[in-house]
Amino acid sequence: MLALVGTHYHFRRVVPVALRPLFGKTEFWISLKTGSKPEARLSAMALHAQTSALFRTARLMTDPTQKKPITKDDLLALYQDIIKKQKEVIETNERHAAEQLKLERYRASMTRYEDLLKTRAFITYSSEALEQLNQNMTRLRQDMITGTAQDKASLARKTEEIDRLHATLVKLFQTGPALSQAPGAVPPSHQLASPTPTPTAPSSPRLTEALQLAVLADSQKSEATKKETARTVALFVQAFGDKPVKEITGRVVGEFRDLLFSLPSSYAKSKQDLDLNAEVERAQELDLPTLSGKSVKNHFMRLSALWNQLLRREIADKNPWSNWDFDLTRRNPRRAWTDDELALLSSSPWTCSTISQATFAGITLVAAYSGMRLGEICNLRNEDVQEVDGIPCFLIRPHPEDKWAPKTEAGTRNVPIHSALLDWGILDFRKNGEKFLFPELKTPKSGPRGTDFGRNFSKFKMTIGLPAAITFHSFRHTVSTRLRNQTGDLRELWIDALLGHEASHKSQGATTYLSGIATENLKQTVEAISYPTLSLRRSL
Repeated sequence: MLALVGTHYHFRRVVPVALRPLFGKTEFWISLKTGSKPEARLSAMALHAQTSALFRTARLMTDPTQKKPITKDDLLALYQDIIKKQKEVIETNERHAAEQLKLERYRASMTRYEDLLKTRAFITYSSEALEQLNQNMTRLRQDMITGTAQDKASLARKTEEIDRLHATLVKLFQTGPALSQAPGAVPPSHQLASPTPTPTAPSSPRLTEALQLAVLADSQKSEATKKETARTVALFVQAFGDKPVKEITGRVVGEFRDLLFSLPSSYAKSKQDLDLNAEVERAQELDLPTLSGKSVKNHFMRLSALWNQLLRREIADKNPWSNWDFDLTRRNPRRAWTDDELALLSSSPWTCSTISQATFAGITLVAAYSGMRLGEICNLRNEDVQEVDGIPCFLIRPHPEDKWAPKTEAGTRNVPIHSALLDWGILDFRKNGEKFLFPELKTPKSGPRGTDFGRNFSKFKMTIGLPAAITFHSFRHTVSTRLRNQTGDLRELWIDALLGHEASHKSQGATTYLSGIATENLKQTVEAISYPTLSLRRSL
C-alpha cells in the first residue's frame, strides 16, 4: 500500500480486475509528498477508505448520495476529486508546517532577545558597582594624603568598606551567568522593561486524556456508556493516533467516517488489535458486509457526547462530530442467484491453482443445495456426516477443541443431504485418516477456516464478470428465496430450522418445539431445492 520512491512515500492501490476497463488503470499511484512514515500511513488510510468507496460505487454504477445511475466519466471525475482533495491536504500540511517553523523561529529569537536584555542589565549593574568601588578607593587615598585617615579606627572603617565592595564585586562576576538568568537578580533600579510576552493558548489534552477527564471519571455515567465510549476512542486512536483534541478537525472526522463504512461488520465482534488496512482490504476481497449506518452513527454519537462535555469545560472550541448524515437504510447489495448467473458459473473453468476444481465444486454445491454458511461447510468433519432417522445428514454442531461453533444457537442443527449431492458423489470426499470433509482447505493461523476459499471465490466470480451483488453468501439467499416461493406444503418453521434461523413466528409453539421437527420434514424441505442451470464438474 505504501511505496517509498526517493525521499517521498506514495499510496499504491490495485484496481480490481473487473473494474480496470472503467478506470483504464491496473492500479492507483498517488504521491503523498512526505518522507514521514507515520504521516504517510495516516494519509494512506484515508485514501484507502476513499478508493474503497469509489470501488463500491463502480461496482453498482450508482451514485450512493444521489441514488441515480452514473457513467464512466462520472467515475473518473470522482477519482480526480480524490486526487484534488489529497493535494489540498498536502498544501494544508505544508502551510501548517511553515507556520510552525515560523513560530519556532520567533520563539527562539525572543529567547535570545530576553537573554541579551538580562546580560545588558547585568553589565550595567556591574559597571556601576565598579565605579562605586573606584570612587571609594579614590576618597581613601585622598584621606590618607591629607591626613584625615591617620586615625586607626577611621582607616579600619574605610578599609572594611572597600573590602566589602570588592568581595561583592568578585562574587558578582563569579556568579554573573547564573544571576543574569535568575528573576530579580539584577537590582530593580537597573532592570529594563521587557516586551509583553504573547499570551499562549492553554495546551490541548490528548483524546485519551479527555476521555478520562470527561467520561471515565464521571460517576454519573453508566458503566456501559464508559465502556462503549472507550471502545470507540480506542478505534479512533488505532486509526489516527492519540491526537490532541484541538487537532481533531472536521477533515479528520470525515476520514474516520469513511474508514468505519469500509470496515467489515465482524470487526466490532473481534479483537481490536487487528490491522485496520488489512481488515478493509479483506472486506473488499471477500465481499464481506461492512459496518451499517446505525453502527457508524453510534460511534459518532459517543464521540459527539464526549465533545459536548469538553465544550462545557472549554477544552474544545467546537464539536466536529455533530451534523453528519448516516444512511440508516443502507444495506450491502446482495441478492439471490439467477438461472443465467448459475449457468455462467457452471460453464466457467475454476481459476485457482491452490484449491482443486473438485473442492470448489463440492463446497459450492453443498451451499446451493442446503443454504449452509461457508464457515459451516468448511468446518464439516467426516464424523459430521451421519444418518439420522435413516436419512444421510450433515451435523452442524460446536467443536470446542478447534474453538469453532455455529454462528447462533439455532445454527446447531441437522441438514439432510440433498439427493442431487448424493448422486454427484459428495460422500466420496470422506477419506480415512482425514479430519475434515474437505481436507484440501488449510486452517489459517488467524481467522476462520475457509477464508482462503472465500477470497479465491470472490476473485473468480469477478473474473468471469458476475456483479458485486452476487457473493458466495448469495447461495443462502437463493435457497431461502426459492423455498419460500414454493407452492407446496412447506412450512416456514421447517425452512427456518433448515437454515439455522431463529423461528420466524415467535409463538410459544415455535420456540419450544423447533428442535422437535422431524428429519423427514427437513428432508422434504431440502428436496424442494432445484436448479435447472447449475451443473459443476468434479474435474476440468
